[in-house]
Amino acid sequence: MSRLKVAVIGIGHLGTQYARIYAETPGVELIALCDPSNKKNLAEKYKSAWYSDYRQIIEKVDAASIVVPTPLHYQIAKDFLKKGVPVLLEKPMTETIKQAGELIRIAQDKKTVLQIGHIERFNPAIRKLKQLLREVRFVEIHRLGPYPERGIEVSVVLDLMIHDLDIILNIIDSPLDKISAIGIPVISSKEDIANVRLSFKNKSVANLTASRITDKFLRKIRVFEPNRYWSLDYSAQELIYYEKGGAGSIKKHPVKVKKEEPLKSEIFSFLESVRKKKSPLIPGEEGKRVLQIALKIEKEMRE
Repeated sequence: MSRLKVAVIGIGHLGTQYARIYAETPGVELIALCDPSNKKNLAEKYKSAWYSDYRQIIEKVDAASIVVPTPLHYQIAKDFLKKGVPVLLEKPMTETIKQAGELIRIAQDKKTVLQIGHIERFNPAIRKLKQLLREVRFVEIHRLGPYPERGIEVSVVLDLMIHDLDIILNIIDSPLDKISAIGIPVISSKEDIANVRLSFKNKSVANLTASRITDKFLRKIRVFEPNRYWSLDYSAQELIYYEKGGAGSIKKHPVKVKKEEPLKSEIFSFLESVRKKKSPLIPGEEGKRVLQIALKIEKEMRE
């Protein structure tokens, strides 16, 4: 099998991790790191080449990961997709639903792969939880962290909470009924902290809190079902379930999870879709669906 020639567009913190994984992956040749800033040293480290303009390499690659600020997603992804190049596009997919729809249409017309980078779907603890859930009734999620000084061109909903919105839509199989949301800007010009309540047609409820202005780093989800509930730490990849015992007691059961690097699993899944020319695990349609809800939340916060 010939080696896939890949490029990473956008070499910030996350883009650097993409580059590392591609460079370590058998059957892949990382031929380009694209960023306006000089990345020659990193390119040399990974036996690649640095380009300041991604348009120079569109015709040279078999696949591309786009890891740039959200306002740049649409145009760059469009340029690659129009040439039939498979794209792994970081979340949020685009700034608008119209843009998302157009990228989906282009990918379909060109019969190429468009995968959206909702990385928590590849977290092994989340995958295990999804297998074990029976009847989700209530979900509580906290995603908190210090001020990042990057990703602040969008609200905390599109920056952080969108991870959890994607998970909610993946574990609650019911149409969304109602959104209640509050959020405020604190340091940036966009909402830095937000609390959201989602109510579904089947009476399930999800409460989500996201903040990028706390000292504490927290990534946790709790899922409640009849007679038991689950507690999951995204970062530690730890899963525990608690069930009703005798005499009003509660029994605690740690669940074995084989730890993996979610980004590596995400990239491997993308490469498999490219090689086999099959639909990705998280296609553009799913990226668009979660974006629609995130934008509705923003609208609710601002009214």
